[in-house]
Amino acid sequence: MTARNLLVLQGGGPTQVLNATLAAIVEEAQGSFDRIYGAKFGVKGFVNGNFADLGTLSAADLSLLRLSPGAALGSSRAKPGQDDLARLLEHLRDWNVRDLLFLGGNGTMRGAEAVSRFCHEAGFEVRVLGVPKTVDNDISGTDRCPGYASAARYIVLSARELGADVRSLPQPVSILETMGRSVGWLAAAAAAEKRNEEDAPHLVYVPERPFDMEAFLRDLDRIVARQGWAVVAVAEGIRDCKGAYVYQVTDPAQSDPLERPITGGVAQFLADAVALHLKMRCRSEKPGLLGRSSILHASVQDRKDADLVGRAAVRGLLSGETQKMVALLPLSDPGEHGYSFVPLSEVAEIERLIPREWTRDGPIPVTDAFFRYVKPLIGNMAPHFAGFTN
Repeated sequence: MTARNLLVLQGGGPTQVLNATLAAIVEEAQGSFDRIYGAKFGVKGFVNGNFADLGTLSAADLSLLRLSPGAALGSSRAKPGQDDLARLLEHLRDWNVRDLLFLGGNGTMRGAEAVSRFCHEAGFEVRVLGVPKTVDNDISGTDRCPGYASAARYIVLSARELGADVRSLPQPVSILETMGRSVGWLAAAAAAEKRNEEDAPHLVYVPERPFDMEAFLRDLDRIVARQGWAVVAVAEGIRDCKGAYVYQVTDPAQSDPLERPITGGVAQFLADAVALHLKMRCRSEKPGLLGRSSILHASVQDRKDADLVGRAAVRGLLSGETQKMVALLPLSDPGEHGYSFVPLSEVAEIERLIPREWTRDGPIPVTDAFFRYVKPLIGNMAPHFAGFTN
């Protein structure tokens, strides 16, 4: 009987729960596949035939892996060319692999589709499934992406705790920058624990709504005049009315492997503008990678989702699914299993913005519908004393 071997690879940025998905895949696949391989550092490892033997992991190993941040297999942002695809195919033949799982975001789903199509055209039939993960929550076709809830929880707690600090010794302004090159799911979540007008954050800016510097300064000045301090949450990728980034690094050395300019730094840019135009002390806070790496902030629902998509992917391969992605169904209507499969062609490189009907004008640019969506994902927060500074 021909051996049935599985290959797993990861692409894009790590999350708090990415390894939980990997652990679930290995645990679910053991006993059903003869060998379970993992490509080290994503597509780069795949191209070079640099594989790890995941099938030898013990129950103790998997338990530890499940609770570890980062990407244990390593990852990359490589986009395979035709020569790369030819080398991938050689490795699949050599290692006798016909089942592949791609863990990642939009770009990884595109890569999964490209590998599947190339193999099919070469007459080498494979089963390929995508497994979603990203803190940006911007993959189309799924209700949510494993990794988002934990990163959002980090931002929610950071905004609340930053507000407690700033109001204790009015500074008077602090700007909290979140990840989000093209979407504002994380920045919008910052206001999930806001109970009243005085609570932080007071202003939130997302890429889905054009940023206006004059309006920002005017609104901030009004808030500080009213209560003496303010906290602002801003996505790194906010754009102006012409679609240009409000701030981005121009040094080519600071571009990522896909030659995209780094967008981080907008909080400091805005802090400088506040100091210049409003003559106020203003700090900037940029958690950056901490927002997606803090295992202490992993949400309960996110852990469940990470486990579910991993197991669902293995079950999908075993039942013959291919050229599809595991999609989580809404918590309010999870169906029989909590997931479905959607064609890769419908999700690859299609960014999912915050729905237009969930956005609005005003200092907090999302509606209650957004918060009804996000609160069950991030979970309950420990209560805290409001203080005597109201």
